[in-house]
Amino acid sequence: MRTLIVVRIVHASADMGSMSEELVKEGMAKMGEERWFENQRKIENFWNEVEKEIDELDLDYSMTRVYQDGLPASGELGWRIVNETADKGSRNYQIVRRLIERGSTIEATESPQLLLKEYEHIKAIVSAATAKEKTEAVRSYEQIKDGLIKERDEYVAKAIDATLKDGETGVLFIGAAHNVVPELPGDIEVKSLD
Repeated sequence: MRTLIVVRIVHASADMGSMSEELVKEGMAKMGEERWFENQRKIENFWNEVEKEIDELDLDYSMTRVYQDGLPASGELGWRIVNETADKGSRNYQIVRRLIERGSTIEATESPQLLLKEYEHIKAIVSAATAKEKTEAVRSYEQIKDGLIKERDEYVAKAIDATLKDGETGVLFIGAAHNVVPELPGDIEVKSLD
């Protein structure tokens, strides 16, 4: 039996890589500074709770594989991406790093091509110089977003199926917009971290 624990994640600015600064500015402009900081406190509390619940799972780390939303690499490159993002303050990646340090294996979870496609659309929205450009970029992204997320979900499910072995536990950190579970084969027992 293969087991997959699904952890629904909330992305924070530190998770957004090179677009982090622009997204923070945009978030503050939309929400107002006070509400934005309150939202950041809620996200921090969310991650504190996730970390506590993962610690309570009593995982055999040598038999645990970690799958991360937005991570296209495993091995040394995957470790470097996790480490750098954790060092930038991502609580999500700090938890992933702890799992790896305890003996878990990080797996390439996403398609680089699909991630790049989404990145280009989001970058166009964030870097739009005029309201008209922004509206067009948002419209363009909205047209492909659902199909792109479905493609990403299918890819993630295939990556899990190809790497998660009998007797192992996978921990999938995945954004709320995703729906990977229906794409998984029936021999993977799925549990959610609540």
